Amino acid sequence: MKYPRYASLIMITLFAISARAQDSLLHLVYTVKAGKYTRHNTIISHPVQPKEGAVYQLYLVEGKKKTPVLSQTGNGRIAWNLGADLLPGKTRTFELWTNTKDALASNATEAVTVDNTAEGFTVKRGAETVLFYQAAIKDVPAGVDTAFRRGGFIHPAYTPGGKVLTNIQPKDHYHHYGIWNPWTDTEFEGQTIDFWNLKKLSGTVRVNFESNRNRSVSGPVWGGFLQVQDHVVLGKGTPDKTAIKEELEVTAYCGTKDVLIWDYNSKLTCGTASPIILKEYRYGGGFGFRGAEKWNNENSAVLTSEGKTRKDGDMTHARWFKITGALKGGQGGILVLSSPKNFNAPQPLRIWPEKDQNGQVFAEFSPTKDKAWKLEPGNDYLQEYRVITFDGDLTAEQAEAYWNDYAHPPEVVAKAKKTK
Repeated sequence: MKYPRYASLIMITLFAISARAQDSLLHLVYTVKAGKYTRHNTIISHPVQPKEGAVYQLYLVEGKKKTPVLSQTGNGRIAWNLGADLLPGKTRTFELWTNTKDALASNATEAVTVDNTAEGFTVKRGAETVLFYQAAIKDVPAGVDTAFRRGGFIHPAYTPGGKVLTNIQPKDHYHHYGIWNPWTDTEFEGQTIDFWNLKKLSGTVRVNFESNRNRSVSGPVWGGFLQVQDHVVLGKGTPDKTAIKEELEVTAYCGTKDVLIWDYNSKLTCGTASPIILKEYRYGGGFGFRGAEKWNNENSAVLTSEGKTRKDGDMTHARWFKITGALKGGQGGILVLSSPKNFNAPQPLRIWPEKDQNGQVFAEFSPTKDKAWKLEPGNDYLQEYRVITFDGDLTAEQAEAYWNDYAHPPEVVAKAKKTK
């Protein structure tokens, strides 16, 4: 089955120029408050309901100086990049005008774009490729059991400099697929189902190409895609059943210095009238990451928010983990932030110790590692993560600052104005 070309989400972009422009009106004044934290590479997002037919432009206000700022609306929100660092306790003011005569033109070299093909989604920021999401079934190497075939994963994920961070179908674990999140030990309608270990032919994850929820978005501030994935119980003489429906939404952002930033948000719902229990188990389900093929216990390092490493990180809880190592073309790495709203937060970690698996790198937020989770029909269950990729390295202090910005976003106060 060919992967459909989904139409981009219809958006109102705030840099558009209207042929019917009327007198300029000041619509809203936004005051952004840094609060307790230094704000760096910060994306601002705030609810907004655009008026039909109006043309909008956002300005940074510094005294009497007003500088146009790229912004974007969609899903009932307006988003823009805060710009220069904002220190603790400081504020920054923006004005949103309608029908202004000097609307800012989009800079296509910085926009986030999404290319849809029969294989999946390629997300780019300007000329830089952020990641590729493999929707179509990925075949296995010659001679490998075809039970290991699957789609619905991210590989490659890149640093800003184009270095590859992920690995798929490694010989030690053919069922490892870059960045992915199947559940391992579950109970569904009286059966024990494993969606992770594909060779068991118990369960798998399939991309749902037919869902009307699937979409992609490109824009001057953010872009990405939403893809429905079905967690399928494989029938043995009976029809397959979708035990979990998952909406995976990946959103990348523009304007961030020296790093790529993207969100990986998963919404789970029951696929039938039956609940499913995600049983306590050491692997599976949150955010799984198989590290670059080149990485081993001598040329890479893992650090968690609690100061743990590969020596002592497994079975601990953390707000973030960071992996840095030698890659083709130089050093680079990935920082993964787990939302404080996630189940069992701060979440448990599965990290391969240094001497395991010939030193290869695997790390995962595994929310059910020490606590079962029952999903009931009619409810939504969210798992949200933010990913920062980088060349070189980040310090623990920088990683903590990114987590604070994500977990405790700046306060935005909006006041309506109707003055000409």
